[in-house]
Amino acid sequence: MTTRVSALARLTAALAAALLLASPTAAFAEGENAVTWSVQPSTPQGPDDRTEFDYTVAPGATISDWVAISNFSSRPATFRVHAADATTDYNTAAFTLIGADQASVDAGAWTSVDSAAAVCADTNDAAERACAAGLGVTITLEPGSRADVPFTVTVPHDATPGDHAAGIVASFQSEAVDSTGSAVSVEQRVGTRIYLRVEGALLPKLALTGLVSGYDGSWNPFGGGTGRIGFDVANTGNMRLTATPAVHLTGPFGTDFGTVTLDPVTDVLPGGVAHVEALFADVPPLMLLFADITLAAAPASGVAAAQDAAPAVLTESTVAWAVPWSLLGTIAVLGGGTGTWFWWRRRSRQLLGFELAAFAEQIRTEERINRGASAPEHESETAR
Repeated sequence: MTTRVSALARLTAALAAALLLASPTAAFAEGENAVTWSVQPSTPQGPDDRTEFDYTVAPGATISDWVAISNFSSRPATFRVHAADATTDYNTAAFTLIGADQASVDAGAWTSVDSAAAVCADTNDAAERACAAGLGVTITLEPGSRADVPFTVTVPHDATPGDHAAGIVASFQSEAVDSTGSAVSVEQRVGTRIYLRVEGALLPKLALTGLVSGYDGSWNPFGGGTGRIGFDVANTGNMRLTATPAVHLTGPFGTDFGTVTLDPVTDVLPGGVAHVEALFADVPPLMLLFADITLAAAPASGVAAAQDAAPAVLTESTVAWAVPWSLLGTIAVLGGGTGTWFWWRRRSRQLLGFELAAFAEQIRTEERINRGASAPEHESETAR
């Protein structure tokens, strides 16, 4: 169903898009023909107060729902609306979706938008990528209009218990010019989340893996450096979890550099891994640093997660070398310079001794020559 969007709503969305470009419910394509649109949960009559889709169902269940696509632009725009599997971004720990040319195999593959195809054959080749790029439905919205689009989630009878995640996406394709002046096609995607829990045995479980420690020294031989403690937060269970990491850093003889409590890693999906790093500034190079890591988990947000139990607190330890390279280098330079000076001084004395000995020998030789030259003359005078 397509309806008109009020001018006030259009202005509000445009401002939201300009201020919150990373928002999951607004997007903005720059240029004279700017396109601004949103994706949000809806009903046949229009959007409701939900911010995401959150379901708890039994294996084999079918869910029917609606999603609203709104065009807040002053020009018509065509969107491809489809579902895609969700994952946890390794570098940012953010909820993200697989690429537009990747075929879904989990909740995204279970979700059909307006009865369109949602699954591609698993061939792992160009044919699969082309299929994935064509899934879903294409809709064209007039300026200021909205389409309420039905979709169906068909949960397999053998679906694994626990949490599954996906997103319904409206993608807009436009042309742009790259740094070389060549025309390129740009696809921008805006979506809303689907959290789906399949009933059955639940296992809340996290793991601390991939510990990496290091120390970045200062050029100042007497200054402190930066201690770096990195690790991966891996969800090895079947429930979405939020984790709060903390790192306590110490040095030799009980030197305490304090504790860094990092921002919570929210909604880590089952099978997801997020990399986290703690930084400690102004740490003196004491040769060794000892880091104790704790990871406190909590249930994720959402309707189903409200009653979840959290796993026990995890702890791990690691050691980092904090070698005072600048100081050692300075000592080496000074030591080398001092040693060179002493060597040069000793060598100079030796050379001076050699020169004096040679000069003395030269004088003695000249004296012998002079005595030898005067001896015959003296003998001749004596004979007369």
